[in-house]
Order: sequence, then structure tokens, then C-alpha cells
Amino acid sequence: MKLGVSYIVFDGVELLEHSIKQIRGHVDFLQVIYQDQSWFGHPIPTESLAELDKLKRRGLIDSLIKFTQFKPIQPGSAFRSKAYERAKRQLGLRSCLSAGCTHYLCMDVDEFYIEDEFKKAKETVSVKRYTSTAVRFINYVNHPTLHRGYDSNSVPFICKIGPNSKMDSKFFTKCDPTRGIIPTGGGTHLFKPSDITMHHMETVRKNLSLKYRSTTRALFNRSKTNELVSNIKSVKEDTKMFSFNKIIYPKTPGTQLKKVDNIFNIPYQRWQE
Repeated sequence: MKLGVSYIVFDGVELLEHSIKQIRGHVDFLQVIYQDQSWFGHPIPTESLAELDKLKRRGLIDSLIKFTQFKPIQPGSAFRSKAYERAKRQLGLRSCLSAGCTHYLCMDVDEFYIEDEFKKAKETVSVKRYTSTAVRFINYVNHPTLHRGYDSNSVPFICKIGPNSKMDSKFFTKCDPTRGIIPTGGGTHLFKPSDITMHHMETVRKNLSLKYRSTTRALFNRSKTNELVSNIKSVKEDTKMFSFNKIIYPKTPGTQLKKVDNIFNIPYQRWQE
């Protein structure tokens, strides 16, 4: 197996180094595909570009590519933004194929794996010769020490790729419609959470407003962006319950938060100073 990983990046660049460090020793080719403006025309912060360049010079990133194959759209054009996002992920897949990779994992900047779990799961994919795999994930709220439990969806994990592989809206398990992969044929496998879990720093950001001004999510009352951000930022480390108040994820009920350790050493307290 030659494993290629593509991170899809716009906001949240401050998380990237901490995510990469967990998997870098088990990845053959690691790439970042970024935009210098969001789908809706918001510019990327200059410090984010500087951070990407620094990570490239340090060798944590093998390939750094700017995605330009889109035109800024209006916030209501969710369908087109999803098509652009899928094209961005497809660019990562094709680049990994060009680098000689046999397997592909597409990641977002706020996705984290525990190193030992990642290593063992990768070995399982190789030994069992699975062609399409997925994992369950938990969503964190404002702090990397609070999460609201497992999502009902899964996220595609390591998949075998070939010349005919492409990103698709469908997958063998329910996932983000920009992240399905048409497989090369063969077995599928959904890992148990006890084997490996993806830790999704969903609302852990230095600049949370930029995330929600740039999201492609259709079920989102954008007129209430400031209210949503204030609601999330009000969550403290001793907060017990959380709800999105139907501003985003309207069918998601309030949930009890679980306190955990900051296992990825994310310097979130520094961002709030």
C-alpha cells in the first residue's frame, strides 16, 4: 500500500499541524489543497497562507496546491458549491494517483485520528484487502475537551484507488455527499468506534465566524450567523448541555456534552486570549 492523504483547506488552518502530526509517520504522500478565497468570495487570512508555507518548508506537507477551478457564488447556491467541493476532493484523488499512491484518504482540516488507532486501522485495510472503508466520528463543541457524541453519519476512510476512481455523492455507508468514492471493486468495511474514531473539531476554531461565512451547508439560516457563533462561543468547559437552536442542523436535538482530555494538544486557550 502507498497511502496518499489530501487535506481540503480554507479556514481552520491553525488546526492543521496538530492533525498532521498524528498521521504523518504512516502516510507516504501528504498534500494540502487550499483556496485563497471561500466559495462565496471571502479571502483567506494572510496568516493562514504563512502557516501553510511554514508547514511545507518543514516537510509536514509534501504538496501544496491552490484550488482555482471555481467562481465565487451567492450563499443560496448550495448545489453548485457542493459540486465545487467535490471537484476539489477529486483534484486530491488525481494528484495522489499521479504520485503513485494505491490508496487515498481525503480529510478536512478539523479531522483528527489517534496515531495508534490510525496505524492499526491502516494495517487492517492492507491485510484484509478492503477497497472501501469508513469510520464513525464524534463532534466537538468550541473546545477540544467537550464533544456531543457520535454523529449518525460515517466518514470515508482509506480507500483503494485506480485510474477510474472518482469522488461521488454515493458511498457504501451514509456520508457527506462530496466525499463518497467510486471503488475499484472488492470488500467494504465500517470500522467499529472501539477500533478507530475520527475526532471532528467541528466548531473548534480561532475564527469561528469565518467558518460559518464560508460553509456550503444548505440547511443553515445564514441571517443568524452571528447568533449561531455567539451561541457556540458561550459554551464553557463546565457547560453540560448544548443545542444549535435550529439555526443549523435543524433536526438535531440538544445534547449532553461529554468532558474529555485535550488529547491532541490543541492550543485553544491561547486563541481566546
